Amino acid sequence: MALPVYPVELPIPLRDDYRIARGEGRFNSKTDAGPGNIRGRFSSIVDNVNFSTMLDATQRGRFDWFYTQETKKGAFPFLMVNHTEDAMFWLDENEQPLLFEDGRPVLLTETWLVQFNGLPNYLPHDIYWNVSFTLMVMP
Repeated sequence: MALPVYPVELPIPLRDDYRIARGEGRFNSKTDAGPGNIRGRFSSIVDNVNFSTMLDATQRGRFDWFYTQETKKGAFPFLMVNHTEDAMFWLDENEQPLLFEDGRPVLLTETWLVQFNGLPNYLPHDIYWNVSFTLMVMP
């Protein structure tokens, strides 16, 4: 079974609410005196991303279908473009964009394997819906 992909027809996240929280993979042991010793504890750490977007009625229907049917109400992981670095240009040593043969710039893109962490929240806003949720970015 192929992994579902977050619908490309849905808008990018709202920058005001977009947050990445790095997962904690360290262990802090107490000492008798002075600061504690910190060392690595886990090598596979999950980061959390707060994601919020404005959807019209059609887009909300597409999101609902994706959430309920394609991810089985958030039970299955899916692929999503990393919106933090998406659409940044690859630069050469002179800080000029690298170009394909047809003149288009080469873009830096990354795809995350993510899963819903909790349930989506829907907030009506005029004729739009503010849909927010937290994603776990898998290692």
